[in-house]
This record gives sequence, structure tokens and C-alpha cells, in this order.
Amino acid sequence: MKITNNQYKSLQLLEIHNPLSSLVLSLYGGQVLSWIPASDKRERLFLSDKAVLDASKSIRGGIPVCWPWFGAHPDKVNYPAHGYVRNRLWNPESQRQDNDCTTLVLVPESTEGPGFAGQASLHLEIIAGTELCLNLVTSNEGKAAFPLSCALHTYFSVSDINNTTLEGLHGVYSDKTRNWQHFPTPSHYNFHEETDRIHLVAAAETSIVEPRGKTHIVSCGHDSIVVWNPWADCARNFADMSADGYRHMLCVETALTQGRMLEPGETHTLTQRIS
Repeated sequence: MKITNNQYKSLQLLEIHNPLSSLVLSLYGGQVLSWIPASDKRERLFLSDKAVLDASKSIRGGIPVCWPWFGAHPDKVNYPAHGYVRNRLWNPESQRQDNDCTTLVLVPESTEGPGFAGQASLHLEIIAGTELCLNLVTSNEGKAAFPLSCALHTYFSVSDINNTTLEGLHGVYSDKTRNWQHFPTPSHYNFHEETDRIHLVAAAETSIVEPRGKTHIVSCGHDSIVVWNPWADCARNFADMSADGYRHMLCVETALTQGRMLEPGETHTLTQRIS
């Protein structure tokens, strides 16, 4: 195992190299930016070539951590979308090398923030081996229950979204682009327009299929899978994405979106495994 601590602009990066895979992690946001398994040497994650990497805003790509809410604040107050820990420094708490993986645990500098009244502890366990596993662990340390929604907002790299399909989803989804109406999941799931959907059936396994290979995703502790691609018109409004960046990414997010009360003393773990 080799863990290297580097500085890039205002970002502190950790690089993990072991015989089975390599990983790049930003301590700003506690955000994995790259993961490449040694088995096929194919990058699994998308990082925008215009991503802002100076800790002035969230990073466009990799695996942002959305917490303690997903999307807009539930009270519709002007708090940041997807919570605030993706804009905070995370500190390494422990690291361990086993025969088949490297494990790193990060904790945010604080879990307190405007729009969240709970008393919580939070840590992110990252395990890099033949697969990449992320465990986002929330514990209620207070005397009152609090609402929790969260997500591992993973940007997957694809060669061309026009030649990409998604497998494993079923049931209905709620479509943001159509005023949150519900629709059945297509049997052949491909992409030809802006896609922003919350799949309300919590599929345990999904796969992104493209000509260069298949990316397999296993989810636990979730109640939904979020699928997002901004497509051309929306992507042009992002200063931190190239005009054609949408063609090379697909977000498939392991998420808790439907409302979950975390009771005093209770712990919740949101898990995503990628191979």
C-alpha cells in the first residue's frame, strides 16, 4: 500500500495505490475523485475537465457526499442544495491495509450547520480493493429524533451517453423534468434527453452497460436510486462542465430521499459498492 498526501491548488489530495486498485481522494468534501481497478485499468468515475479545484465550491464529479439532506432543503429555505458537508474539510481518522484492500475512515470537521437541528456524528469509510466500497455512517448522538436524507452522488464515467444503457431498475420513478410526475421504469433504459429521476423502488443492484464494459453497482441502506444526466442545454449553464461533458457521465446515486427519522442512539449506514 502507498498513501501519498499531495496539494493541488487549495485542495489536499490523498492518493492510494495498492496491487488491486488506485484511488484519488479530496479531503475537501471527503470526495473520491478517481478509482481505477487494476483488473481492467478502466476509470470508473467522471471528473469534469472544468471542475473547480480550489475549495471555493463543490467539485463537479467523483462521489460527492450529500448530507444531511438531499436536493433542496425540506423547508424550502435558501440553504445549499444537497446539504453542506460536501463543502467542508474532512479529516482522516484511521487507515488500514489488509491483504485484499486499503481502508480509510474520514470525519468532517463539523456536522453542525444551518438548516439542521440534530446532534449527529458522521464518518465515511472508503475501502479500495477489487471493488470500491463507500459506507456513509450517521449516528444520532442527541436526545431527539431528526429527519435524515442523504446520497452518494456518484458521477460514473461513460464513453458516450448515447451508447449507454442502465440495467436493474424497476417500478416507478418520479421525474423532476416533468413536475415530479410518476412513470414506469423503461424496460430498455437508454438516454436521449435531460434525465433527473428518483427511482422509488430501492434496487439492490444496477449496472451501467456500454461498449467498453459494464460497471456494476450494489446499494444498501437506501430507499431510492437517483439517475441524472443534464444533457446539452442544461450542461451549457454549468461553468464547471464542458459543453459536451454530459456525453461522458451518468450519475447513478445510492440515496435516502423519501424521509427517514433517525431516533436517539440509532445509526444509519448508506453503502455503495462499485466494480
